[in-house]
Amino acid sequence: MNDTRQAGNSQVELNHDLLRAAVKVNTWLLAAVFACVGGLSLFMMTYISLYRGLPDPGQFLNLLGVFLPGYSVSHLGAWIGMFWGALIGAIMAIIFYRIYARSIASQVSEFMASDRPDRDLLGTTLRMDGNYLGLALGTIFALGLLSTTNWLVLRGTAHESRHAALLSEYLPGYSVSVTGSLIGAVEVFACLYLLCLLFSGIYNRTVVLRGR
Repeated sequence: MNDTRQAGNSQVELNHDLLRAAVKVNTWLLAAVFACVGGLSLFMMTYISLYRGLPDPGQFLNLLGVFLPGYSVSHLGAWIGMFWGALIGAIMAIIFYRIYARSIASQVSEFMASDRPDRDLLGTTLRMDGNYLGLALGTIFALGLLSTTNWLVLRGTAHESRHAALLSEYLPGYSVSVTGSLIGAVEVFACLYLLCLLFSGIYNRTVVLRGR
């Protein structure tokens, strides 16, 4: 009897280890994909802007140099941009998946606890967890707004950042300042969180209807 219980406990422990290993592998795979997409996208955008033949190529793309040290619309800048694009893409992917992956364990537990004979694992995994999706996307964009705004403040160019200041038209209380960045980050997080709850609710309802 004890041997049976120990075997059952070992199996549960093995399943948790397998789940953690799968999340870890998927995290690095997603980071690699986002790194490739981010790096190559900025690389191609730089060369397209460089060779489009206008008097001032990269007029707006050059603004990225404020946030990406060494970047400019040039041959060298394209490679520097590839590096920054890959790094930012990988970091975003890791943050997103590590937060959202916390919902996987609860979905699997819900499936295993179900006593219905027609329980469908595919239907369970297709559902989205709006809470964790909102936390993941909200955190990424809120951190992005915080970091970029405060970088402008640290550079001493906050008063010159007209493009960043335009965000105040959409985020009441936002300004290119430390306090303004905190207000804007909270607003961005709240908006994305609510949108993710709405989106996941519609998506999950669609999955249920399709299953029927």
